[in-house]
Amino acid sequence: MAQAQVDLTKADPVEFSMKDEPWVKYKLEDGTSLFGRLIITKIFRGTDYDPTGQPVYAWSSQNLFTTIAPKTLKSTPTNPPPTTLDPSSVNTTHVDFERVGVEKWNVYELSDGSVLRAKLEITGILRTDKYGPDGEPLYVVNAQMIPRIKVPQTLIKRQTQAPRQDREPKGLYG
Repeated sequence: MAQAQVDLTKADPVEFSMKDEPWVKYKLEDGTSLFGRLIITKIFRGTDYDPTGQPVYAWSSQNLFTTIAPKTLKSTPTNPPPTTLDPSSVNTTHVDFERVGVEKWNVYELSDGSVLRAKLEITGILRTDKYGPDGEPLYVVNAQMIPRIKVPQTLIKRQTQAPRQDREPKGLYG
């Protein structure tokens, strides 16, 4: 399901408190431990409502990743350090992975009473032929955010019912 579009110029920023933003650990097939974290930086409530009457929200987020690689994968740091890791401009190797531990969700409580839960879902990892300042290989991580939002009943806009049509037969042609 795609997130509804929100015109941010007309949307209201919503204050929120972060209740949990866990690091999620992945074990890569090359022996590297990858740690990922989703951070939501701003939340907006739009002026529109979805078909169920719930307000439509949008957010800005960032993903953070760090690694601990085995010594056998380390090499001389790339100099100068790369400013981008476009898979079309560097050599890459697909690396399979598994999440370590239980599934963890971020939890944000919004000032309007809504609760946003979100998790980071990794869809693919590529190891590049470039190395960071610590000599560890640099990775390209493809990830997406999976959101769930619970809205209090007081914010749900009730749909107006269309007038009921009389369904009684009105005669032979009626």
